[in-house]
This record gives sequence, C-alpha cells and structure tokens, in this order.
Amino acid sequence: MAMISNKWTRFIFLCTILFCTFPADALSDVIVYDIVAFPGEEVMLKAETRGGLFKSRGELVEFIVNRRSIGKNLSGSDGFAVKWFVPLTAGLYKINAICGDDKDSGILLAVGKKTKIVFIDVEGSLLEETFGIRARPGSAKAVQKIQKRFPVVFLQKGLMGVKAIKLWLKKNDFPLAPVLPWNRGDVFGEIAEKGLKIKAVVGKPEVIESAEMHKFQAFSFDSMEDAEEVENWEEVEKKLK
Repeated sequence: MAMISNKWTRFIFLCTILFCTFPADALSDVIVYDIVAFPGEEVMLKAETRGGLFKSRGELVEFIVNRRSIGKNLSGSDGFAVKWFVPLTAGLYKINAICGDDKDSGILLAVGKKTKIVFIDVEGSLLEETFGIRARPGSAKAVQKIQKRFPVVFLQKGLMGVKAIKLWLKKNDFPLAPVLPWNRGDVFGEIAEKGLKIKAVVGKPEVIESAEMHKFQAFSFDSMEDAEEVENWEEVEKKLK
C-alpha cells in the first residue's frame, strides 16, 4: 500500500508541475501520435480530437509536416482524423495538427530498413527517482550524443502519459525523438514486424525483459541479470558503440 501511495503522490506532483508549466499544451483538445516509418513508403498520420475528456467527431484538422500543409481532414466516429504522407528521406519530421484554436505536435522518425534503434525508458532511466521530477545528471547531453550515432525512441511506461512525457522532455532540453507507449513490450514486437532492429534498451528490468526475444545491448540503473548495471548516463553513452 505504501508503494502505491508513493507512486500516486509522485504522479500528482508531476502532473501539477506540468500543468503549471505548460497549461495550454496540457489541456490541448487535439493530440498527435508519434510514428516510426520508412522513407519512400506511405504512412498514416493520426490526430485525435477531443471535447474535454471525450473524443469528438466531425472536427476539421489541418496537418502540417515540417511547416508545410499537406491538407485537412475530418475526424471520424472514433475521434481520429487521418492523413496519408510519404517521407522521402530518412530523418525526423515534425508533424503539427491544428483544430480550431487547438494544436499539437508530434514526430515522425523515418529510418532505413534493418536500422538499429536505441529505446529509452523515460521514467526508468531519465528521471532521478530521489527527486521525482529532476532529470538524471548528464542524461540530456548523453542522449544527444547517442542520437548522433543511432536513432532514439523514448518509451512511455507507468503513470506519466505520452503527453506529459513530451512536455517533461522539452522542459529538460532532451533532443526531439518519438515517444511511443511501451504497452508491456508490444512496441518491440511492432518494431520487429517492420524489419527494424533493437540496438539497445535502457531502462527498468521489466522493460528490458519484455524485449528478451531480440538481441540487443541492455543497460539499467537497477541490478539485474540480463543487463549491464550503470551508475550514470556517461557510462551508457561510452559503452553504447
């Protein structure tokens, strides 16, 4: 019971900080979902429209990729507006969705087939547990260096939602990269189905263990049998070759 109470206390504290820092973004009524795709292949961009806590249908959404409008579409009965897009080259594409006075942004990461990706469990490796909201010392700079060598994908796991994680990463100067839900390891299966590889996973034991069917480097700030225990992000950056 004490553990559950501590988790909820931390969650409420995080949400309070995020809502106070980014009130307009936190209450946005349109949500863009991040994607990993291949250059030259058509991909569906998705934006969810909401009216308060509920999904909203029939809302007109304009999609903008790298500051260029690619058209508008209405949200369907499921609350999603979609638009097809073909990334021509590998790299990061910034997706913006505008619905009335509301807007949100997301990331499309286009990578070549068989590319090896570094997955980072945000709550399990970037947050300094002692302080709850602080980033681990040197983590932002280390991730920036890693991203120059390998594509990076952040993983959402635990009480913080994708939206909250994006706001926290932005506030703490982490580089732009997709934020995908961990979904108890389903993300690794989806990546493998696309023909992509896992270069490394940095995070909590349960996140690393959920990818055990794949070959990759594993780093954790917790002691575990199938991962290299590290004390800081400088270690991770140096050992990730």
